[in-house]
Amino acid sequence: MAGNVLEGCSSSEFPDACESSNFLEYVRLELKDHGDNGSQAYATLDISSAGFYFGFCALVSHILLSSITAVVVYKCVSLKMEHTAGHAFYCTVAFVFCLGEALLVRHSSVLESYLGIFNLDLLHSAFGLLAFAVGVIGVGIKTWQKLERKREDPNASVRHFRSNHGFSGIIGCVLLLCAVLSGLPLYFISSKALKLIHRFFALSSFLSLMISQMYSYNTGFARRQWKAHHVRLFKLFTFIATVTTINYELRRFSKEIVTLLWDQFSD
Repeated sequence: MAGNVLEGCSSSEFPDACESSNFLEYVRLELKDHGDNGSQAYATLDISSAGFYFGFCALVSHILLSSITAVVVYKCVSLKMEHTAGHAFYCTVAFVFCLGEALLVRHSSVLESYLGIFNLDLLHSAFGLLAFAVGVIGVGIKTWQKLERKREDPNASVRHFRSNHGFSGIIGCVLLLCAVLSGLPLYFISSKALKLIHRFFALSSFLSLMISQMYSYNTGFARRQWKAHHVRLFKLFTFIATVTTINYELRRFSKEIVTLLWDQFSD
């Protein structure tokens, strides 16, 4: 496996240009070998534009994930973490911030230059494990509150994970657990299939949990704490954060799946 991985490139064993420590230099050399000076300028411009685009998306993601989390955390702390506030606090910190950052830091060339690829993997794993552990606390708080309500009033109508928010949330938690379980063995074994499985679970868990976050803005808690236009802004910024966070990794993952399938059927 290559020691250096470019920003936005997956650290996989697929032998593509992303394994070069200098992507632009790689392309220049390749085009020079083919003697195509006209294509050289076009390709360099195209790659530079792509790098700027994905870098800009990552910056937007960092800002939005941090801002959404900060606003929700501030509100929950001001409510003294009572009732649904505790659930909202832990789940937002876990599933919006920690899980989003786990996906983003894995492709940061800036962090890689300071930490090295192994330490960057550890940071990625730490964010992922925090997302799962803190998220379990958030889900557990809400589940306990519902059980307590049912115990106090046996006739109370208490639904477990049947709303759109709850169902997409518990599906996301299961997918995140699968991502954690498939990611930890990668420190001890090298497997293309396992890497792809891990990346699939990571992407799908984040998408499912962000959908749950979108649905959470329709709950009574959100409607009581924020005005309607604030809720609409939450939904808009959460949607943008979701798209910009999974943007590059989804593109790379799809490309590698297509490449793998093509190699299998072309043999």
